[in-house]
Amino acid sequence: MFYKHLPTGGSQGAVQKVARNIGDIVSDSGLDFSKTEAWGFLSRAKAFLEAAEVLKTEIVTHNRITLFAPTLHNAGHGLELLLKGCLIHNGVPTADAVNYRHNVNAMWELPQVSKLREIAAINAKTTHAEALASGLYPDAATVADPAKLFEEYRHELGRLHAEAGKFPLRYPTHVDERAPRTPLLVGTLWRTADDYVKRPNEFRMI
Repeated sequence: MFYKHLPTGGSQGAVQKVARNIGDIVSDSGLDFSKTEAWGFLSRAKAFLEAAEVLKTEIVTHNRITLFAPTLHNAGHGLELLLKGCLIHNGVPTADAVNYRHNVNAMWELPQVSKLREIAAINAKTTHAEALASGLYPDAATVADPAKLFEEYRHELGRLHAEAGKFPLRYPTHVDERAPRTPLLVGTLWRTADDYVKRPNEFRMI
């Protein structure tokens, strides 16, 4: 597998230690970031996106195409949590962030998540470069602008995730819906969530 994962398994104590270290890094005012509402959304976002990454790898390495919809469902929910956490981190009241419900495409365009958009674009290029180096994706060489392609895939994921009355990623209905391919999309989102929980100051609006 061509993604450079940091170890995320281990004991609860190990997870708590990571959270405390992150809090120490971002806490100029003595506030432990791991105890904020934003952290709750962001850490859960990474968990769902890591689940999507694991499922995506099963699709790629073992051709388990039945995992396609679950992969996108986890990615969509992870993106929703990531955006809500970013909004809260940048001063949007929690109730207002939650009121966006599943509309990730509306949240993605808000000025409070501009840093997240910038970092996601960088991560799309990194994910694409690793895909090329891995040799697992012959069609990766045809992608001229991975950041632009990620945006197209991300928008389609948002549409499917929020489409009122259908929810084709959750239920076996509307099977004629087209969905974005997963490697670039999921790899970019997972990497962005991983960056956020490790270096949250980079996502903070000045």
